[in-house]
Amino acid sequence: MNASTLTSADSTAAAIQPLHSYYTEHGYALVRSVVPHHLIDRLLTVYARDVVPSKHRFFRQSTDRYERNKLTQRGYVRQSFLDIHDYRSYSEFSAAARDIYCSKELLHTLNEVTGYDQHNLMQTMLFDLNTATWPHQDWYYLDSVPNGHLIAVWIALENIEEQAGRFYVMPDSHAVDFRPKEPGVTLDTWVARVRTYVEQNRSSLYAPALEKGDVLLWNSRTVHGSLPTQDETYSRKSLTAHYLPSHLEFGNLFATRRNLNYKTFAGVQCYRNQPDYSVTNHLRAIVKSMAYNYPALREMLRKLRTKVES
Repeated sequence: MNASTLTSADSTAAAIQPLHSYYTEHGYALVRSVVPHHLIDRLLTVYARDVVPSKHRFFRQSTDRYERNKLTQRGYVRQSFLDIHDYRSYSEFSAAARDIYCSKELLHTLNEVTGYDQHNLMQTMLFDLNTATWPHQDWYYLDSVPNGHLIAVWIALENIEEQAGRFYVMPDSHAVDFRPKEPGVTLDTWVARVRTYVEQNRSSLYAPALEKGDVLLWNSRTVHGSLPTQDETYSRKSLTAHYLPSHLEFGNLFATRRNLNYKTFAGVQCYRNQPDYSVTNHLRAIVKSMAYNYPALREMLRKLRTKVES
């Protein structure tokens, strides 16, 4: 089934079924023309001026490391950027990002989709190019407590060409329980299970054509990822964010995070998990990344964090 057919079918269903019930039933929702173009234009202007030419080490969601920008021949940054809403050294860029993440248009859409009145901003990302994210569920890494109520959004900052490698979701996959039934299951095993599910259900993969300002939303249990890039001459400028209904606690499948250090912007509580670069923060990130594939280390770190936060 091609993307245009899927988009048409989804638009028809969404027109008949209210957003909240459609999202609850299928684990995702597509809403067109949400983010005003002038907010996007401002962000991209500051990004091109200040961030792209920077020699700063940014934390990369795509590699779990602090790295300097790696540019293509066309000047696109290969790696993704994490927690862009609160960069200390690039305050104008972060402010422009927050204007989008905390815009009345996007917040209204969140309220309409989830049925909740208020959300906290828990994580943000920017993609200049497609990083070919593997299929996964968010709740392994971050989620609400109780689980299954975190909501993520993917915001197109330009018209996304098919050759750039489109983002996709697996409709109804939020109802499939991938949780390990045996102890000590590693991240690699989890990823392999989800990848097998996508391969076996590829006919239901939904990769819509998104235009500037469109927003795709999905549940923390919904399987999602990115299709391979077909032509690297096309950028795929986009934002993602994860929002937590404000009345719920934050965590993942393994632990609850308490005593979080929120900042408030435009009435929205915002949390930054990954700090700016330092040698210490770099080493901490390496240990954190290792913990996902070493369950004993993960459990030790969880107990240590719980003790410190209590």
